[in-house]
Amino acid sequence: GDFDVAEVLDLILKYVGSVPADANSEYRREAPAGAADGVFGAVPALELPGKHIDLELSDSDPRAVSYVAGAAPNLWGFLADGSTVVERINEADKRASDYDRQRRSHPLFANVALSLVAEIANRRLFSTVRERKQLTYDANFSFTGFERLLGGWFLVTVTASKENAQKALDACKETLEALRKSNPITPDNLESAKRVVLNRHEGELRTSGYWAMMMSGLQQESILLKGPLSVTDFHAMVESVTTKDLQLTLECLGLNDDELYTAIGKTVQPKGFVPDPEIVKASPMAGMGRGGALMMMKKDGADRPTRWNLPPQA
Repeated sequence: GDFDVAEVLDLILKYVGSVPADANSEYRREAPAGAADGVFGAVPALELPGKHIDLELSDSDPRAVSYVAGAAPNLWGFLADGSTVVERINEADKRASDYDRQRRSHPLFANVALSLVAEIANRRLFSTVRERKQLTYDANFSFTGFERLLGGWFLVTVTASKENAQKALDACKETLEALRKSNPITPDNLESAKRVVLNRHEGELRTSGYWAMMMSGLQQESILLKGPLSVTDFHAMVESVTTKDLQLTLECLGLNDDELYTAIGKTVQPKGFVPDPEIVKASPMAGMGRGGALMMMKKDGADRPTRWNLPPQA
């Protein structure tokens, strides 16, 4: 560099060396047992996971959204502590055959297993929170998986009325817990999820963006498991996954109650807000009635729902 070493040393002595050794000593605290350093600063440690947040946002329409989140592997099965989904599954499955261990050692195994878990979780949330308990129109489960960073997270998002927001959140937690224990993944669940994942893959192969995503980072050393087999063996890998694989994969997620992050966001109408009587609000979802969006209903003289007579097409 273009600098004089002696001059820099003088500046370091002047500006850094003159700081008293006991500066800010009144703020230092004793480190807890087992810590590497004897003392640490006054910044408190982060709170443990499992906390709940309630949010209120100003909006003219009354509505709410509930969230449930927790730790998960990244896109290729690496967890935040550096371990992998495959390692944890093999450790838990003491009776795994040589074929199972060989199959799970495929670089695409964790990626496919997480895709199938997400699809099954989405179907369970839909059938439980929407259809059975009728608390929402939409419940979604998704992974935020990185390719190079270790670890990721899952997120459940459910929209509901303000009155049902807490019930919807509890229903989502119950559904995820049931998926692990009382109502595990069935062969029918797995076969349906396989069809959806394979059909989605086939459809995406027709787009250049999907190919670019699959090929991106193919030769990067930081993405160890990504390679040509990610493309060529996708179908075979999906077909080889079993329900036991997915149940053990679920145990790699932070699904325990003390590991979950939850939040409920509700809208609050601004003070003095007066709704415009001339604005006609749209129905929550078009086409929810039996017969689809074109099945427009009216009451006839006998007070029975009938079809509107639609004009013939030209």
